[in-house]
Amino acid sequence: MNISQLEAATGITKQNIRFYEKKGLLRPARNEENNYREYSAFDLETLKIIKVLRKLDVPIEEIREVLAGEERLPAVMERKLAELQERQRELDAGIEMCKNLLGTELENLNADRVLEQMEQEERKGGVFMSIVNDFKAVNRAEEKRSFSFAPAGEVCAPEDFTRELFRYADENHAHLVITKESMYPVFEMDGVEYTARREYRHLGAPFPVAVICCDMTSPEEADRETERISPARRFVMRFLVRYLAVLLIAAFLVLTARPLWLAALFVVAAGPFVYWNSRVR
Repeated sequence: MNISQLEAATGITKQNIRFYEKKGLLRPARNEENNYREYSAFDLETLKIIKVLRKLDVPIEEIREVLAGEERLPAVMERKLAELQERQRELDAGIEMCKNLLGTELENLNADRVLEQMEQEERKGGVFMSIVNDFKAVNRAEEKRSFSFAPAGEVCAPEDFTRELFRYADENHAHLVITKESMYPVFEMDGVEYTARREYRHLGAPFPVAVICCDMTSPEEADRETERISPARRFVMRFLVRYLAVLLIAAFLVLTARPLWLAALFVVAAGPFVYWNSRVR
């Protein structure tokens, strides 16, 4: 069947079908005579599965992993259920508060009492979970924005770069497409476009070693996951993502009666080293 027939059979627009193809969720065959896409019964069922999961707000990447057999559907549903249950608890608290205020006119509203009730609910875990969820969101965005890894062999030619990128993608169960092969290649990984380069870093060794660094070509896309977070909290979370290991070790030095200046010196000296090592996978 053609794309118009597929659209009529599923209720999914042609634009969305093309989007799913671009993201690697759907891979129709091509007619050898005219190179047109030809959709099979299997493509139709796959698209229906995608529609179900998207209605449950499952992310595109997780859908790709399920369809590729890299992730089991029950595991994805378990995570989604936990997310929805947490959201439900927050909604239930808000609904209860609205019910309590239904019969209250503005002139009779005791704002102090209502705020105290809200703060009590937050102290039960709402604020903590909000902080944890924000930290996770910022961490995901930072990991998507840029990453580095050590190659298994020499990277002296474009084909070496391509080999190492595919090796990294295979090890991380990612879908990779090279769009420009060179010593500064451009590629898409799980639908996100990156540029790569080779750098030399010490990484604790007595001599520099080669590291492949990959950066999103449109880093602002990574910020979409954290738009709901205030700029101040986002700044703090980014700092924690980068230096959490350093801060924990510094706290250990302080708690074990080491001099405070030693902990501060450690943070200043080791911070950048620990951060760069944490980005190399």
